[in-house]
Amino acid sequence: AKDLVSLKKEYEWLKEVDSVALQSSVKNLDTAYINFFKKKAEYPRFKSKKTHRYSYTTKYTNGNIELYENKVKLPKIGLVKIKKTRAPKGRLLSATVSQVPSGKYYVSLCYTDVEEVLFPLTYNETGIDLGIKDFIVLSNGEKVENPKYLKKSIEKLKKLQKQQSRKTKGGRNWIKNRIKI
Repeated sequence: AKDLVSLKKEYEWLKEVDSVALQSSVKNLDTAYINFFKKKAEYPRFKSKKTHRYSYTTKYTNGNIELYENKVKLPKIGLVKIKKTRAPKGRLLSATVSQVPSGKYYVSLCYTDVEEVLFPLTYNETGIDLGIKDFIVLSNGEKVENPKYLKKSIEKLKKLQKQQSRKTKGGRNWIKNRIKI
């Protein structure tokens, strides 16, 4: 069993990757083998090149990950432009960079010691009835229409899969359509 230092000497391209990310992937592999030998999981498999779901995790140490107004600093990558969805609170633990099948990248920052938000007590009560015709009916008579997201999504998926079947497998248009699916 070789350690990461000797592997970096043998394979120069390992120096291009963040060392903490390498350590976390080795730790994940170790956990997978431990679970296998404890009969909690199946034998670990290599990730497929065909899944199009890639990710890596790096831990926060000595300010290697920083969040600015519209950028995030990642080790070995530098500043990356982002769209922030929420203002984080607490102590930064780790960052996971993932690429979804459509080709977009997402950074998920993990924080701890987040303060609880307490809402003021109003002493108002509302009954909610989930229905089929109307999505929600409240006790005060207000009705919320059923958006039928699943039906719309299934129809769109059917149409895209039909288009996919008519394209040359592996071709440029086939790949573009796969990303839409």
